[in-house]
Amino acid sequence: MRDSGQLLHIVHNAMVRAGLDVAAIYHRLGYNVDRLSQRDLRTPHRLQAYFWETVEAVTGDPDIGLHLCPHMPPFGGEVLEYLFFSSPTFREGCQRALKYLRLVSDALNVRLVEGPDTARVVVVSAAHQAPQLRHTEICMLYGLIQFTRGVSEGKFHPPRRVRLHCTQRSAREEYERVFGCPVEFESPESEIEFDPALLDYRSPHYDPDLLRLHEELAEKRLSKVERQDLIERIRGIFSRRLELEGCDLEDVARELGMPARRLRFELARAGTSFSRVLAEFRYALARRLLRETEEPIENIVYLTGFSEPSTFYRAFKRWSGMTPVQYRAAKRSRSADPASGAQAAAERR
Repeated sequence: MRDSGQLLHIVHNAMVRAGLDVAAIYHRLGYNVDRLSQRDLRTPHRLQAYFWETVEAVTGDPDIGLHLCPHMPPFGGEVLEYLFFSSPTFREGCQRALKYLRLVSDALNVRLVEGPDTARVVVVSAAHQAPQLRHTEICMLYGLIQFTRGVSEGKFHPPRRVRLHCTQRSAREEYERVFGCPVEFESPESEIEFDPALLDYRSPHYDPDLLRLHEELAEKRLSKVERQDLIERIRGIFSRRLELEGCDLEDVARELGMPARRLRFELARAGTSFSRVLAEFRYALARRLLRETEEPIENIVYLTGFSEPSTFYRAFKRWSGMTPVQYRAAKRSRSADPASGAQAAAERR
């Protein structure tokens, strides 16, 4: 599961606005903050627990997610926001946005529940799986309220009630001041309760032609995300079986549960090919093993899926312009030079 880099960018901006020592946080994480500028960045969801654990440790604040909320910039949402504005009603905007939620995160399950006297947005995420992810839950619900307030021209604010799955750490008054409504804790699911009349709110920006264009854009972006995820799944298969057995296209397609011809077609749509993805994976793995381990090069040959040392040497020279021995020596020399430490750290990221 992966999250849009825009979510990390919002939290980053909140940390800066709150005056946190972001340099210390990223140094401890070993993360290159320059990556935040990458438009198509998607980060592994499993790293969020480590991220929040580190932020807690650096700040000494066990409820840092709550305290960052007032500093969070609104989530623009891009195409999701466009879908809301160009839909005829708030209800239809919700339904369309939920259809394309993967553009934000694979780890979120959000649904709209309607009743006669109330309506709820129910959010289920991996925050239920690790205590550090309470901060993700709190920030996500706060950001969702701010986003919804924006696309309804302020009519969503304040909600009737917020229910959090996580436990209470700060005074209840702090939570209610941030969310602007009563807050409950240790709920089976995270929920935002609001007036159901809002679902019939008619957008003044409704335009069927624009709506059709925005849906086409959302489909295009979703297809791109799905192709990126497919490549990540292929890399995961490589990492499990590369040194154990051959990794040809037919084997990988079988493990993915799709015909080989379909896999070849999807990779072509992503602007790459099976052989290119395999070569890039082997090259990255070889660089890491040469740079970070004492593994003999003879073993690295087989760990990267090559059957003969000569084939590995030729491929590595073609990829890097150096032999494996030269590459390892150059990296060790650079690591020993304090002036180049920052550059070496950036390369590892």
